[in-house]
Amino acid sequence: MVDPISTGASAVTIADRLTALVRWVLRRPPPPSPRHRSLARPVHLGLEVRPIHYTLQLHRPVPTVEIELLAINYLAHPLSLREVKIMRFTAGGIPVAFDNIPLTHEVTVEPHSCFLISCERPLADSETRVAAENAQHGFGGAVNITARGIARGKEVSFAATALKIDGRVMSR
Repeated sequence: MVDPISTGASAVTIADRLTALVRWVLRRPPPPSPRHRSLARPVHLGLEVRPIHYTLQLHRPVPTVEIELLAINYLAHPLSLREVKIMRFTAGGIPVAFDNIPLTHEVTVEPHSCFLISCERPLADSETRVAAENAQHGFGGAVNITARGIARGKEVSFAATALKIDGRVMSR
C-alpha cells in the first residue's frame, strides 16, 4: 500500500527544488555579450603593424618601393622586431602588384609604445616600366603584412590583409 504522507512529501520536495531552480536561473546575471570588434582593426596579440605611407621612386638610378609602417608594442616588455614583410602591395591604378618587400633594419620597440619603420626593395625593370606607364602623383593602395618579433624569449606575430594605404609615385 502507498503511504499518502510519503507521496505528498515527495511531491512537495520536487516542487521546492523546481522553485529553487527557477529562482536561481532568474537571479543569474545574463551572460556577457561578446565584444563588438571593429571591422577596420585586425586582431593582435601584443604587436600591431599599421601602414602609414608608400612611395614609388621611379626617378632614382635604382627605382625603389618604400612603405612606411607604424609598429605598435602593446606588451609590458621590449619587443625586438625580427621580420616585417609586405607580402603584397597594390597601388591604385598600377596593374602590377609588388610582392615581398622586407624590413630595412631590425628594431626594438619599447613597452607600450610605437616606432616608425620602413620596408623597401628595388623594383624590377618590368615593375618600373608598368609603374611609369600608369603613374599618377598620388593615390590609394592596399598592403598585406606579416610581422614577427621576440619579447622575453617568446615569439609574437601579426598578420593582416587588405589594409588601406595612401602614397605617391615620384617619376621625375
